[in-house]
Amino acid sequence: MDRAEPRQSADDVPATPEQTAAGPLEPSPAAGERRALPAPPEPDRPRGRHEAPRRVMGAPAVAAIAVVIVSVVVAGLLASRLISSAEPSSDPSTVTPTSAAPAEAGPTSRPPGSGAYGNLVVNWSFEQDLNGWQVLGAADTSREPQGRTSGSCASVRARGPQPGRIGLALPGVVPSAAKGRRYVASAWIRSTAPGQRVTVRLVGLGGKAESSRTTTTTLPGLAWRRVIVDHTVASASRLALEITADGVPAGDALLVDEVIVRLG
Repeated sequence: MDRAEPRQSADDVPATPEQTAAGPLEPSPAAGERRALPAPPEPDRPRGRHEAPRRVMGAPAVAAIAVVIVSVVVAGLLASRLISSAEPSSDPSTVTPTSAAPAEAGPTSRPPGSGAYGNLVVNWSFEQDLNGWQVLGAADTSREPQGRTSGSCASVRARGPQPGRIGLALPGVVPSAAKGRRYVASAWIRSTAPGQRVTVRLVGLGGKAESSRTTTTTLPGLAWRRVIVDHTVASASRLALEITADGVPAGDALLVDEVIVRLG
């Protein structure tokens, strides 16, 4: 090195940025420059429903919900069964008959009353009394329970010293029957002693005697039998209806229910 050249001192060497373990130091701002301030933290803002964090239900909550659902389903099934059991059954095979009737006795449905389907008998089922009917023979009449399909029927009980004819009559059931008209009468009968002979007849009350009859025997026990008779009017007259039993001993009774007379 030439002695004529001036030696640079350590102070004349340009400073270099120092390296640190954390990295290079930031250069100092030049004169007249302003240091940029760090951006303020973004404030919390309300989140929408779509941004809300989802909650995960635990096992106890899921079990409680399942129990509630099962309880509701079971209650609904029980309620539907109670409602269906309260409704009347439409299946005729499940209907219990109210009385024992033989096969030849016909249907057990209740016949129409007066005015319905042409029934001319007003007091046809003896629900209140025996008004309009007359007793035949030495007998006492009354209403008895255990009618064929309802609460009561007519009872004619013999009281004579000897067996005799007893029964009921309905005079003028047809006040004015024209010649050639056909009428059909029916009655349900039984007796306290089985095998009793019972006759149902339509009798003309005009100048010429005329009548039609059907005779049968009563069935054992509480079984009812239906008796049917038809009559064609030979001459204009009134028609009467008679229901009689022959040779009934004292204490035995003839029972009658659901009497119908209509134009055939």
